[in-house]
Amino acid sequence: MAPLRYLAGADSQQGLRSNNEDRFIIDPAVSLFAVADGMGGHEAGEVASLLAIRQLHLCLQNISPNTSGQEVLAQGLVDANRAILGEGNEVGHRKMGTTIVLLAEINDKWWISNLGDSEAWLFRKGKVQVLSQTHTMAAEMVRQRAMTVREAATSPLKHRLVRYLGSPDLASPRNLYSDVREFKPLPGDTILLGSDGLMDHIRQDQVLRFLKKGLDPQTLSKELTTLAIKQGSPDNSTGVVVRFF
Repeated sequence: MAPLRYLAGADSQQGLRSNNEDRFIIDPAVSLFAVADGMGGHEAGEVASLLAIRQLHLCLQNISPNTSGQEVLAQGLVDANRAILGEGNEVGHRKMGTTIVLLAEINDKWWISNLGDSEAWLFRKGKVQVLSQTHTMAAEMVRQRAMTVREAATSPLKHRLVRYLGSPDLASPRNLYSDVREFKPLPGDTILLGSDGLMDHIRQDQVLRFLKKGLDPQTLSKELTTLAIKQGSPDNSTGVVVRFF
């Protein structure tokens, strides 16, 4: 069976923020697609998100055959975490960090991974599936049945991250294996990776309507970030769209 092909596009808008702390990458040469949403204030957040993207890109450039994609990405996330902590200590931004959501192909298998509240949505045959797991205090409370989904949507704890790059808790790749999951794409699938400034301010049915129009990934990503800003996103809005065929 011939391998699937894909098209990809991305867009990032600053919105009402004084600077853009989001970063993204589309590199078909190593089949890496990612969005990172930096945190830590002016400059610190954008440094953290850029370090994360660069380190993950580096880890995919020299992969041995038969290596597990889960191991590769878990190690890449640990390396990115270490780089962010090191930079933070060196320049004084001790609380700098970033979320990450990514899609990558490693040795003929596709993988999804995320830390924080950036998300991955799969659109397949008119239906939507969330492929990411939100790592916020509110989401954890929902999983523990200590809070309802409706309560979490308006809780101040929805922005309190419990898992992210730049955390001293992420020292071992084994601690990240559960955050790297295999994904098996099908022809016609569309994946949307986005920062919370995008995903919190668009609806899944709106994305489906755009998909029915047959927009290419680049146009679609631009339409979605523009829509998020129009619908009140106060944050940077960044999206990466990958369509398989």
